[in-house]
Amino acid sequence: MTTRPALGLARPVSGVKVHSRQTLGACAPTYGRIELDFEPLPAEADSVIEFACTPSPEAAPEFEDALTQGVMRELSAMDTEAPDARRGSPVNARVIVRAMSWHWVDSCERVFLRLGALAVREALDCAAEEREAQPIEARGTIS
Repeated sequence: MTTRPALGLARPVSGVKVHSRQTLGACAPTYGRIELDFEPLPAEADSVIEFACTPSPEAAPEFEDALTQGVMRELSAMDTEAPDARRGSPVNARVIVRAMSWHWVDSCERVFLRLGALAVREALDCAAEEREAQPIEARGTIS
């Protein structure tokens, strides 16, 4: 396996919002909401994620860890669960969590793992397409 050098994010992308709705009657937890900002870092710097908020309704280390894992996996272009979504080179960025919301019953780690990956994909698309972030509404299976 060859490792490609990491690229720096082309430009800052603010206000990437991803929301997975609560699905009433579903057996699996599906709710989560995040808002992230992405800032460029030099290619030689390591990606970082910072929490500039307290998750609501209260701190949730397991969901924060899952979100971090989803973001970092996607930035590294490794270990994506959907082979079609796999990118070429890793990208380095500073990621700031501005808002995070979860539900006592209807949230789980997997939801935040996937929300993090979707947020990175949107940020990279925004930087590549020179556009502002669009809200992402994930429903059912979050892929």
